[in-house]
This record gives sequence, C-alpha cells and structure tokens, in this order.
Amino acid sequence: MKRDVYAYITTVTLAIAFGFSVFLIYSDNALPFTTQATVKTTSVNVVPEVKGYIKEIFVYEGQHVLPGTDLFQIDPSIYEIEKQKSEASVVQVKSRWLKVQNHLKRIKSLSQHSSVSKEVFDDAQLNEAIAHADYLSAQASLKMAQLNLDRTLIKAKEASIVTNLSASKGMYASPSTTVIHLVNNQTQWIEADFTEKGLSALKKNQAVNIVYDAIPNKVFTGTISSIDLAINSGVGNKNQLGEITSESRWIRAQQKIRVRVIPDQASHLVIAGSRASVMVREGAFISDSWMTLLSWLRFIY
Repeated sequence: MKRDVYAYITTVTLAIAFGFSVFLIYSDNALPFTTQATVKTTSVNVVPEVKGYIKEIFVYEGQHVLPGTDLFQIDPSIYEIEKQKSEASVVQVKSRWLKVQNHLKRIKSLSQHSSVSKEVFDDAQLNEAIAHADYLSAQASLKMAQLNLDRTLIKAKEASIVTNLSASKGMYASPSTTVIHLVNNQTQWIEADFTEKGLSALKKNQAVNIVYDAIPNKVFTGTISSIDLAINSGVGNKNQLGEITSESRWIRAQQKIRVRVIPDQASHLVIAGSRASVMVREGAFISDSWMTLLSWLRFIY
C-alpha cells in the first residue's frame, strides 16, 4: 500500500513536470512569455538656462505640478542689472541714431541745391546706416537681457510629479546642473524582453496579459505597440573590426528581443521601474489561466 502511494506521487510529479515542460516549449514558440518586463515612463531633468544661486524652491518632494507651476528661481539681481544697462544703451544709441538722421536730412536738403559734395552726402548716409545698425543691436541685447531675466524663474511645462528633489536654497546652479526631476506618471508603458524564438508570434497590436509584481491576484491586459528592429549587438559600426563573442557554455543563452507594451488600464499602484510579467494572449484560455496562476504566486514571491 505504501509503495502504491509513492508510485502515485512519483507518477503525478513526473506528469506535472512533463506537462510544464510541454507548456514552456509551446509558450516559447506560440505564446511568448517573459518575466523580464519593466514599467517605464517619461521623465524630465529640469536644468536652468541661466546660472546663479538658487533664490527659492517653490515645490516639495512628491508634489503634483501643472503646466506653468513655478518650480524654482535663480537669483535675478545680476540679470536685472544687465537689463538696466541694456535699456540705458538703447536710449543712448537711439538718441545718436536720431541725431544722425537729422544730420542726413539737412545734408540731403543741401545736396539738392548742390551746396554739399556727393562725398559728404554719401558719408552722411553711411553714418545713418551704422547708427541704425547699432540701434538694432542694442535692441537685440535688451531682448536677450529680458529673456535671461525671465529665465531665472523656471516653470513646469507639463503635468508631472516632483521626485528625487535634492537641491536646496542657496545652491549654485548652472545650465549643466539638474535641480529638479519631474516624472509624468500618467504616461506609462512596459518594456518587455522576449526570447527571439517567439518572434513570429509577436505582432503589433497583439493583445497581451500583464501581471505586476506590485499587484498580486490581478491580471491586466494590454497591446504590443512596437517591436524593436535592432538590438545593440546587431548593429554594426563603420570602420571597426568585427567582435567575436566567446561562449564557455555548451548551450548558449537565447537572444532577447525588446518589445514595447501599452497597458489598457493605467494603475497608480505601480511606479516607473516596477517589474512585471507579460504573456501573449492569442490563446486566451491558456494565457489567462497561466497568468492568473502567476498572479496568485506573486503573493509568495
């Protein structure tokens, strides 16, 4: 009797192992499945366009900001002085241009009566053109000074969330310094790495099942939006010698193909960097059953 129980357990174990092996082989070729999937989102490293000490930071870690929200300000005092100097330069250059214009009018009137030589008239025209060019240049400098002054106040350009805020008031910032990180958590996608064996079953707009590690006992759906046509090891660089990859194992690891998946339903419970498992849903019953089982197992691991 005891031997029959052992035989029964052994038979069941072998049957499960055989069935699971068949499932893996079928999945690799017809219903690609991967646990190597990561949630991605767009992020912006906010850097100032002018340099200076940070006068004020208006946001806090984790704050939701809307387009136009003030983020931080660079000390504007230097740029206010530059603007005042440019304004004074415009007034000075403009007065000189008006003076040269009046002189040209007088010379032009005299030249009509042949009271001055053509050389004097040409010099007057040239001086007026130079003065006009100086005036335009001064105006451009004023606009740049105003633009730099406006750039001392940095605003958000789209709805996002402040994250990894490490800057503080009084810190020196330059156009190469990241002051604030913004993450757009509303725009999410999944980058999944499938084995190339299932490439024939991966198609654009193909439905998939998704299980997030952070959300056990729930299966989400999505669609494949794109399949990368190249990976780094498949792109050759000109004028470089070929690189030979050495393998120390008898069975080499399978190549991975990067696939972008768009979830049908965004979840606030996952963040950029969350891990997930993805399976093609062409065979709905098999995929749904396996992914449901996997979602239960996420309670354990």
